[in-house]
Amino acid sequence: MKKTAIKLSIFIVMSMLVTACSNDNDEVINVPFAGEWSGTFSGGDSGTWSITISNSGSVSGEVFSANLQGFLDINGKVDTSGDFRATAGSAANGATYTGTFTENTGSGEWENSADQISGTWEGNRN
Repeated sequence: MKKTAIKLSIFIVMSMLVTACSNDNDEVINVPFAGEWSGTFSGGDSGTWSITISNSGSVSGEVFSANLQGFLDINGKVDTSGDFRATAGSAANGATYTGTFTENTGSGEWENSADQISGTWEGNRN
């Protein structure tokens, strides 16, 4: 009985250690597009953009809008095949960017449905 209690105690302590040391954010996808990127967009608005793509595919950066004469945050995701989706500004009145990244270039379309304007974007790895 005493041996069983000791084994059970060891099992519980080990389980707690494994659980405490695990992190759901440890997953690293290593998208081949990670790094600094910049480019331009045109259409119903025009301007420049600059983003960072993390190893996990998270996208963050800023967009300069000629119409607004100001900067907007852009956040989104790119997957391992290069498919890209991000929002500049807010989801309610910002622009949605979609497209594709390749090894050193990216391109696609953007749309601001609230202002009923759209256009294209393109850029390069820095």
